[in-house]
Amino acid sequence: MKSFDVSRFVFSLAAVAFLGNATAQAQCSDLFFSEYIEGWSNNKALEIYNPTDAQIDLSDYRIERYSNGATAAEDNQKVALEGTLMADDVVVVVLDKQDPDGVDFEAPVWEELAAVADLWLCPVYADNNTMYFNGNDAMVLRQISTNDVVDVFGKIGEDPGTTGWAEVTQNHTLVRKQSVTAGDVNAIDDFGVYDQWDSLEVNTFDQLGFHFCDCGTTSVLETPQRMELDVFPNPASGEVVFVRSNVGFHSLTLRNLAGQEVQLQSVNGRKVAEVDLGAVAPGLYLVEAWNEHGLRSTHRVVRK
Repeated sequence: MKSFDVSRFVFSLAAVAFLGNATAQAQCSDLFFSEYIEGWSNNKALEIYNPTDAQIDLSDYRIERYSNGATAAEDNQKVALEGTLMADDVVVVVLDKQDPDGVDFEAPVWEELAAVADLWLCPVYADNNTMYFNGNDAMVLRQISTNDVVDVFGKIGEDPGTTGWAEVTQNHTLVRKQSVTAGDVNAIDDFGVYDQWDSLEVNTFDQLGFHFCDCGTTSVLETPQRMELDVFPNPASGEVVFVRSNVGFHSLTLRNLAGQEVQLQSVNGRKVAEVDLGAVAPGLYLVEAWNEHGLRSTHRVVRK
């Protein structure tokens, strides 16, 4: 008689229970993780992207942590989100360590990370430790009302060791590839990190607050009445800034205070654009954006 691996069978049943109603995720139809920050000390964050054309109520979603190969998340390893996430936008969820006088396990997150935080969660480890991941914990994004898994980072039931999966999920920043248009809902498949993620150096925070995705579109159902711009980092100490708008825009112009055109670029209807300031002298400039509906908006930017 052929031998039977009971432990594998038990885990398979647990995996089925975990998956709930999870099925193949339709493209651009639901939230997914767009960035993963596992930095030094308490520099831990998850960015979540809305690829749809509609705003989404975040209170219907939660993050779950499956620690060190666990096949189940404890109650204090599940934390609900809050707020509303607009279409083609992101929410940056950060471990809630904000005390400037904190030391050791209570050390504050770095200022660069705090500056882009939208939602602070899990200030006290004993109460809820969902956001205290350290590179070898699988992280799950789940819709509460349906119990559907909408995205998984890592592999449930597998402990990849102290250096994490592919040796890049600890002490690294990972950014979801632009070609990814839906979350990974299969929790027990091998975690092919490089298939869907780009790896950056530890404590890299300048890709947070926006996400490039092939889903990104402006809804044709409603013509926006106003364009709002945001420029970051601002002041700009490096050679690149990002311009973000609430609606897609098609052209972007950088002008000096005399109104003279310094730089012009096409954006092709996206809501986020990268502006290269490498050849721009230090000073105060005006960013001007236009969209196909004739909406115009401006924003000041300082080049250090």
